[in-house]
Amino acid sequence: MTTQKAGELISENMRTLYLWSLHKTSDPYKAEDLCSDIILAVLKSAPNLKCDDAFFGFVWKVAANTYKHYLRKNLKHTSAELDEDIPDGSDLEDDICEKEQENTLRRELAFLSEKYRLCTVAYYYEGMSIKDISEKYGLTAQTVKFNLFQSRKILKEGIAMERQFGEKSFNPQPFNFRYIFNGNYNNAFDTLVTRKLPGQILLSAYYEPMTVEQLSVELGIASVYLEDELDTLLRYNFIKQQGKKYQTCIPILTADYNEAILKALNEKYSDRVKALVDSMREKLPEIKKIGFEGCDKFPDNILLWDIFAYAVMSGTQQTDGGAKFRTIYNVGDKEVTGICYGIEDKNLEASRDYGTIAYAGLGMIGDHKATWIEFNAAYSVKYADGFSRDRRDREVRLEDVKFPSFTLEQRDHLLYGILGEEFGALKEMMTEVGKLATETLKDHSPDCAAEVIDYHCPHIVLWNLMGWYGGAAVKTGALKPAEENEFPGFFGFKN
Repeated sequence: MTTQKAGELISENMRTLYLWSLHKTSDPYKAEDLCSDIILAVLKSAPNLKCDDAFFGFVWKVAANTYKHYLRKNLKHTSAELDEDIPDGSDLEDDICEKEQENTLRRELAFLSEKYRLCTVAYYYEGMSIKDISEKYGLTAQTVKFNLFQSRKILKEGIAMERQFGEKSFNPQPFNFRYIFNGNYNNAFDTLVTRKLPGQILLSAYYEPMTVEQLSVELGIASVYLEDELDTLLRYNFIKQQGKKYQTCIPILTADYNEAILKALNEKYSDRVKALVDSMREKLPEIKKIGFEGCDKFPDNILLWDIFAYAVMSGTQQTDGGAKFRTIYNVGDKEVTGICYGIEDKNLEASRDYGTIAYAGLGMIGDHKATWIEFNAAYSVKYADGFSRDRRDREVRLEDVKFPSFTLEQRDHLLYGILGEEFGALKEMMTEVGKLATETLKDHSPDCAAEVIDYHCPHIVLWNLMGWYGGAAVKTGALKPAEENEFPGFFGFKN
């Protein structure tokens, strides 16, 4: 690869590199220095890269190595040391003269991996002999001695190091699991995906594999507690083990991905959304002649919201391509398959234009939240995400329903007859959007997640972009936000 080509690719991904550096240093000035060092190292080594397709993996390897050099330059040397010999019966704390150094030592013990930690605690804290330790843990005496030697070496390096816990140790990033099951429901799985720690592990080990010790420092959690979480994530195929390191292997729709895809959609497709809605508006008189229930009840703007929202949802259903399920866990000899991915939704509440929680395609516009409805026979409906959270799943009476209702024949005439041209154009655009979003997600994901992206996309990216269409319609002036007493995005069928 030429240096010029490498420079162009780096420029396109400068923000990601800076955010990664900030994530590692927790200091804007140090992040700038680290990011600059990474860029220089990449440019220097780029001519040795023979395959351009391997560039991004190459960048993250260079970044990891540069960060190691950065840590070495910032070592803080202290006088706390551990004896090179292993004196029988001695207490590790006897070698620590001051309380501050004692606390530092305990901190480093918390970061030791299990095989070193068990031997060290047993020997120094519990006073066990090497023979007793070998019998208790099924190890040879030589292995116990080696583990103690290695743990002393690791502890010395840690004591001399200025530890900087990651931001997630005190400020967990917003993270949501999304999943669909095909099999027996598992309460333990539900508990896993509702707790904060699993999501923070997956975010931390997404772009590069991390050891237990690295995750411990990043999250500010002792290894002894972290190891159980990693075992659970391994069991559910959320993470893979690569030697001593772990890396997330489910797709995550990161904040960087969301920013990139929304920017691309705004630039490439906003005008097409406006053209579609304007064309639908011109056909409203013909649409009202269908005689559906509510045809003369709603302002044109709200009726357009309802029709457009349903068209977006139907178009997504017909273009998402489906998602291949994969094994998530086993119950006895039965496999439970499904889809599972994560969303780093830092700006879900703040960015009220494109809320992915809206299935109707409206998104969150102003103070109004879009909704979608589950329809049962004879107008019996439930709010899936209604006017407010405290009315969730509330059944409503027919006279309370404020949305147009079509028979199935009227609906088909609307979608495939009167609006056949517009609906076809919408599906064509969604097919393009699905491909663009899938490729954008791959550009913002590690190789470890690439296979699963192919399994689940464009299904997951299309459904998580439904809110964009409503946002684009408002931004281009094709639709106006609803008034306080209006409820857009509803559409009903009469069975």
